Amino acid sequence: MQAFVVTTEGGFVPGVRRADEGAQSPESPGGASAFMLNVLVLVTFVAGAALVVYGGVLAADGLNWELVAALAVLAVLAERADMSLYGDSRISLAIVPIFATVISVGMPGLAIVVPLAILASAYGRPLRKTAFNFGALMLAAAAAAVVMPATYSTNGTLEWPQILLPATLAGTVNFAVNTLLVAAAIGLSSRSPLPKVWAEHFPWLLPHYIILAAIGTAMVVAYQAMGLWGVAIFVAPPLMMRLSIKQYLDRTTRSVLDLRQAHVQLQKAHSQATEAMDRLRDAYDGTLRSLSAALDARDSETGGHSERVADLTLAIAAEMGFEEDTDEYRNLSWGALLHDVGKIAVPDNILRKPGALTADEWQTMRSHPAAGYEILLKIDFLKTASQIVISHHERYDGGGYPRGLAGEEIPLGARIFMIADAFDAMTSDRAYRSAMPAEEALAEVLRNSGTQFDPTAVRAFLSVYQKRFVGTMHHGHVANAKVAPGGHLELSESLKQAIAEAAGLDDDL
Repeated sequence: MQAFVVTTEGGFVPGVRRADEGAQSPESPGGASAFMLNVLVLVTFVAGAALVVYGGVLAADGLNWELVAALAVLAVLAERADMSLYGDSRISLAIVPIFATVISVGMPGLAIVVPLAILASAYGRPLRKTAFNFGALMLAAAAAAVVMPATYSTNGTLEWPQILLPATLAGTVNFAVNTLLVAAAIGLSSRSPLPKVWAEHFPWLLPHYIILAAIGTAMVVAYQAMGLWGVAIFVAPPLMMRLSIKQYLDRTTRSVLDLRQAHVQLQKAHSQATEAMDRLRDAYDGTLRSLSAALDARDSETGGHSERVADLTLAIAAEMGFEEDTDEYRNLSWGALLHDVGKIAVPDNILRKPGALTADEWQTMRSHPAAGYEILLKIDFLKTASQIVISHHERYDGGGYPRGLAGEEIPLGARIFMIADAFDAMTSDRAYRSAMPAEEALAEVLRNSGTQFDPTAVRAFLSVYQKRFVGTMHHGHVANAKVAPGGHLELSESLKQAIAEAAGLDDDL
């Protein structure tokens, strides 16, 4: 910024720098950002140069060289004493003599004062930065010079305090143009959004711009009354302000830069924590899937039963509006995988008995949901999933076990799971029976809608069935179904109609 002047620093934006460290190498923008930054610099410089030429043409009509020379000297001194603004830009009090130039002589004076001020600050700085700062400062000052005659007619003499309101408006325009251009350059260089850059660096400067514009205006009024002594009188306030600003910046620069560094470190730590959580969640999933596979093997289940049931459960849940990567979705997955973990407590002679169970054996078998619940309840991250485990043999009509829950008393996850579990069980080979075709299993689910199963979940399952199983074979179990050319199952027309009617649909599957 140039003018309480804001200008860009170094190669536009150096890396984050502690107050006790040397400047790091700037991160050069790449691709489209680098191109746009070069365009911005070029356009700003060319526009500034054109304004200087225009001001030079106007200067041919006569100029108060005494006043212009005094203001140019003050602008040069102010630029030589500029200050770093948290490493990204610099500020100086050159707005006072530059704004006095706007008020007193307009564009002809600016064509002299601004280039001299920029040359004073150019030593040791990159040419591209100097070119941009010149254009930005010239455009901001010219914008203020346009606003002044549009809001106040001087007739050669400034009247105090009537001049204050127009000067305030002009100072605000100067501030807006200058800071937006510098924020754009910083944003393109650091690949940060312009609003974020501007909000971080510049809003606090507006009151200072207005006050310094008022001082510049008062300087011109004093010159008209007292000559160069009037200008000299108003040098002291900006000098005192420069001292106070320098002290403020010295105290806050370390805090600002430390906060930036802490923010970067916090983002890195958050990223690492997220990655660690993802790895931990994957480890949980892998462990639980291995455990569920071991449980299936002990129970003589068809290979992959728990995996298939969990997959189908999640598909139905997604159809009902469950969102992936949520705790609800994960708990449902874990509960489905571990639904039979309580069978650890059931003796092998009962669990693997090929024939019918006695009444006592059946009572022991029925204890596995509660046993599984007690096991998972002791594991912190599986407490919610334990509700699915204890409820997965409840029935929608209240005729299930172990608690005889009914309707919405049964957790939604368990109501969804029961359908997936029953469908997979019916379409899988068991020691005491062969698998049934998927369409017959579907018909059985539909017949038990409202009694064994939640009707809403059944309807969601029907939608999943249409997408997954119509015209395909369910994990190899074809039974007596008719196979169409190409190896796909073909639903009978009568069964299609029966399924559609049971589901309350008007058209066939």
